Parts: sequence; structure tokens; C-alpha cells
Amino acid sequence: MQGLIRRIGTGEDTEVWNMNCIPRAGMMRPVCCVNNVAPIKVQELINPALMTWDLEPLKLNFLPIDWEVIMSIPLSSRRQEDFWAWHYEKSGVFSVRSTYRMLVDNRERRTDWIDHNPGRSDLRADQKEWTELWNIKVPSKVRVFLWRLARQSMPTGDVRQKRNMAQHSNCTICGNQDFWRHALLECNMARCVWALQGEVILDFLAQAQHIDARGWLHDAVATLQHKDVVQLVVTMWAIWYARRKAIHEG
Repeated sequence: MQGLIRRIGTGEDTEVWNMNCIPRAGMMRPVCCVNNVAPIKVQELINPALMTWDLEPLKLNFLPIDWEVIMSIPLSSRRQEDFWAWHYEKSGVFSVRSTYRMLVDNRERRTDWIDHNPGRSDLRADQKEWTELWNIKVPSKVRVFLWRLARQSMPTGDVRQKRNMAQHSNCTICGNQDFWRHALLECNMARCVWALQGEVILDFLAQAQHIDARGWLHDAVATLQHKDVVQLVVTMWAIWYARRKAIHEG
């Protein structure tokens, strides 16, 4: 939800890269920094004498898609505290009506916006991959797990840190850097489970090196027989379920 909420006010003390401060539908943070020395605070992009945006540092640090929108943001002539506001209401107050309207109007891209994931240019291939994933004959809870995994929304250490829900991204079980591959494939707890699997699945695990979870799952569906895909994804779900029990329930 925070990905759809914008921080507004004078904006001077807002952190450029960690706050939603760009008034546009979708990703409200800058896409990237094109300069090696990135600005930290928004105040570094403002001319203090004229209280206007300083075009030179904007062009130096941002892509046109970002700085052109930033230039359109009016600056307050008086100092006031920043505050969080719901972007899809002019009043800034959250409403179910505006949320529903936003989801309906942008239904094809809403999950990309919520998770800050880039879209795919080949829509047919994109739809085919999702259909193949959703057609795996497993219980609904496992399908939802796979959907969240492919959307990069599983609460692994890196995701939780990115969303300011944790101070670090280390694995609670072993202490190493935690992301989807670590949690489901590389953590000591996961390795002990995979060691009991058959040769076909072990060969796939050794060969499939995708960093992207969605690409990795697509390779599994394209490479393995359906029964092996089922065993693979159910085992992943079981590992994730056991991890949550171990971390949160001891």
C-alpha cells in the first residue's frame, strides 16, 4: 500500500531515493540515478535563493522521465512538515472508492505498480507464462505462493528491508543475505530438504541459475515434466511454510 502513497509538503528533508515524492501513477520514486554521486535530500535539488527547482542538478542526476515530472511539482514558499497522502485522491485522504477506480482503470498493470516491477514488452509471451504457472495442478494456496514469488512480493529479507520493514536483509536462520533463492534453495535448512529429492530435480536445481524468480519458474515449467514441477513447487511451499514456523513460532 505504501507504494501508492506519496509524501508531500516542502519536501526539502525528504530522502530522494527512499521516499515516494514524485506525483505520478505507478512508481513514485526516481527510476535511477545517472550520476555516480547521488543527491541524498530533495533540498540539494532546490535553488534556495529563488525557491525554484535547480535544473542543472536535476538533469545531472535523473532521467528525463523523472526530472520533467519533478519540475512540475510546485514548491512551498513557507516551511512546513512533510506528510503522507493518498495519491489517488485530491484531498490526499484514502478512500475505497478511489482505490477501486485505480485498480479497475489499470487492471493490466496494477500488480507491476504495487510491487514496483518493470512491465514486459511482449504481452502474449507474458500472458502465456502466467497461464502456464497458474495451470500447475497444485492446491490454491500453493498457486498463490507461486504468484507472490513470481511477483517478488514474498517477505524475504531483501524485500522487507526495501520496504523499510527491517533494518537488514540477513536470514534469521543462518545469517546470510536473504532473498528468494537463499530462502528456498540455498539456506542450510532448504539444502537439507533438497538433498532428499530425486536426480531429475537435483539436476534442474544445479543448472537453473536465474536470479529472477519468475524466469526460474518459467524454466522449470518448460524443462521438467508436470509431475516433477508439482513436486518442485510443493517442496518450495513446504520449505517456506517451515521457515515461517521456525522464525515466528520457534
